[in-house]
Amino acid sequence: MIEEPRRIGGFPVTFKTLALGGQRVAFATIADLESHLDRDRLLQDESFEPPYWALVWSGARLFAESWATRPALAGCSVLDVGCGLGVVALAAAAAGARVTAIDRAPDAIEFLRLSAQRNAYAIETIVGDLYAALPGRQFDFVVGAELLYERAEFASLAEALLACVAPGGRLFLIDAHRVDTREFYTALSESGAQEKSHARLRLREEQSLIEIDVREFAAG
Repeated sequence: MIEEPRRIGGFPVTFKTLALGGQRVAFATIADLESHLDRDRLLQDESFEPPYWALVWSGARLFAESWATRPALAGCSVLDVGCGLGVVALAAAAAGARVTAIDRAPDAIEFLRLSAQRNAYAIETIVGDLYAALPGRQFDFVVGAELLYERAEFASLAEALLACVAPGGRLFLIDAHRVDTREFYTALSESGAQEKSHARLRLREEQSLIEIDVREFAAG
């Protein structure tokens, strides 16, 4: 039996569970995460980088729960972009997909690797930027769950995401509009994307009512 680490990147490890497609799936996360976000220090120390990658955003969780019940995923290739702790990747693996997950944060990838090990899932994990890490590779499904934050990268991100979609494949974007993302969708359309479906969900997150868009695109 492989011994599981108690800490990753200096963060204490704990496990939580998700109900995915009738399965109870364990995922590794930071114990007492709120204390490590330290919002007061963030205001005072510009060099401080909280582990926001460890937050399981509402949009990612909702999408993961719905995706784990899709039998059409079995045997298909899935790319989870900006995966964080990888709840979407875990959901796709639970549904029988061949999963690749990528994130810029090395610690995020280490947590996902631990989750994959705990659940005996074969998930390919990559640390790096989408722009350079996957040259020429394409997938049946590409997912970006709450990925849209850096407005300066919207145009290049739209192009890179579409380049990863295989012929006949689909790009899914889960967007809680935490920043103004209209420029991204303009760039996506100009890159040849064709919108196939658009659902809007409303839910309460902490003390606020938020809207989450789930949009499906085909590459042009």
